[in-house]
Amino acid sequence: MRESEPLRRRSSLRIGGAAWRFVEVGSFDDLALLLAAVGEDWRRLVWIGLGSNTLFPDEGIKGVVVRLSGQLAAWQVEQGHARVGAGAVNAHLVRGLLRDGWTGAEFLSLIPGTFGGAVALNAGTRERELSEVLQSCELARVNEEQGVWHVGTFQASQLDLSYRHAGLSEGDLVLSGVVAVERGDVNEAKSRVREDKERRNRTQPYRLASVGSTFANPEGDYAGRLIEAVGLKGHRIGGAQISELHANFFINAEDATAADFVALMALARHRVREQFGVELRPEVRFVGFDGWAWLNEQEALLR
Repeated sequence: MRESEPLRRRSSLRIGGAAWRFVEVGSFDDLALLLAAVGEDWRRLVWIGLGSNTLFPDEGIKGVVVRLSGQLAAWQVEQGHARVGAGAVNAHLVRGLLRDGWTGAEFLSLIPGTFGGAVALNAGTRERELSEVLQSCELARVNEEQGVWHVGTFQASQLDLSYRHAGLSEGDLVLSGVVAVERGDVNEAKSRVREDKERRNRTQPYRLASVGSTFANPEGDYAGRLIEAVGLKGHRIGGAQISELHANFFINAEDATAADFVALMALARHRVREQFGVELRPEVRFVGFDGWAWLNEQEALLR
C-alpha cells in the first residue's frame, strides 16, 4: 500500500493529484479481506486498470485507489473458452493466447488497458467489440445499504451490452470474464495485429499522453469528423490540446490539468451541438469527481 500516490503516474493522460492510498490486490483472498474491511464505506474504493481512458481530478482522491494484479490478472483456456482475470493487460492477453495457438481475440490488442475495463465499457475497435466474443463475466456487487458484497456470474445476455456500454451498476467490480477463442492460423492473426497497429500509429497520436477516443462515435458518424468540421482540430486550452492527427484524441500537450481537459471537452461538445445538433457522449471515464457536472458548468458558460 502506498500513501499519497500521484495519480498522474497511473493515467495515460498524465493528469491527476494524489490518492490518499493506492493498493494493488493480487489474490482473491486479499480482495475479500479488503471488501470486508471497507464495509459501508465501499464508496471510498476506486477501481482502476491502467488508467488508459481515465481522467483523475487535479485535487486527487480522498479514498483507496485499487488495481487488480497477480492471480486477478491471470488467464487460462479450456476447450475454446478463455477465462480472463479483470486485471489482465489486453495486449499481454492477446500475445499469450496467440503464443498458445488461440485466435479470435486479436482486436483486444488495440484496446489499451485491462480486460476488466474492456468489459465495463464493452470496448471495441472498428473491427469488433467485446460483446461479440464475451460469453459471461463474474462480478462483485455490493448491497449499498449494508456494504456487503456478493459475487455472481452473469451471462453476456444478462448484461445491457451496447456500443461502449455494459449497463453495470454503481460499485460493480468486474472480477473476470469468459471469451470465446478458437484454434486458428496464428501467423495470419499476428500479421493482422501488426497491420492494425501500423494503421493505428499512422492515424492516431498513440505515443502521446491521451485517453484514446475522448468521445464515443454518434450513430452513423464519427466524433473526430464532427470536431474537425467545427474547426477545433489542433485547438488548445491551457496544456490540453485536440490532436492535429485525429480530432477525437485530446492530448496532454504540456502540463495539462483536469480543468483544461474538461474545458476543451465542453467546447467541443458545445460547438458540435450548435452546428450539427449532435450530442457527443464522453468515452473518457471520470474517476474521483463528477465530470458530468463540471462539463455542464463549462458548457453553460459558452451559451
